[in-house]
Amino acid sequence: MSDEKVTQKVTQTQTETTQEQQQEQQQQDQQQVDMKTYLELVAKMEKMEQTLANEAKKQKEIEAKQQELWQKQVQLTLKENGLEKFADIVKVSNEDELNDVLKKLTAIVNEIRIETGYIPADHKQMTAYEQAKKQGNTKNMIKALFGMKE
Repeated sequence: MSDEKVTQKVTQTQTETTQEQQQEQQQQDQQQVDMKTYLELVAKMEKMEQTLANEAKKQKEIEAKQQELWQKQVQLTLKENGLEKFADIVKVSNEDELNDVLKKLTAIVNEIRIETGYIPADHKQMTAYEQAKKQGNTKNMIKALFGMKE
């Protein structure tokens, strides 16, 4: 019986060793699969980061173009309203601000035009009668009164 027990123990030990080897092999296989998956994920992540960087660059370019277009629109609107000389000092970020600034600048410019404009005091248009009277020509005075042409 002792031989049988020894054989059983040897068989059991061999079985345990085989199981351990199988487990180790499975772990190695799993590690290889994990490593492969990891490398694939790293490659995908690098590709996504590159794509993201490209998209960010494109977005910045689009924003720059939009800003440039907006500035051109502001300049054109000012020019249409005769306020192009104020283009360097007008800094607005949206349509409402632009309209508000346009109203204010137009009001200021109109005020300045009125204040500095030519206002005739003693220079009114003389009628034909007044001209003839100033010259002392009675004949033309009578013609001007009755609306007769010379």
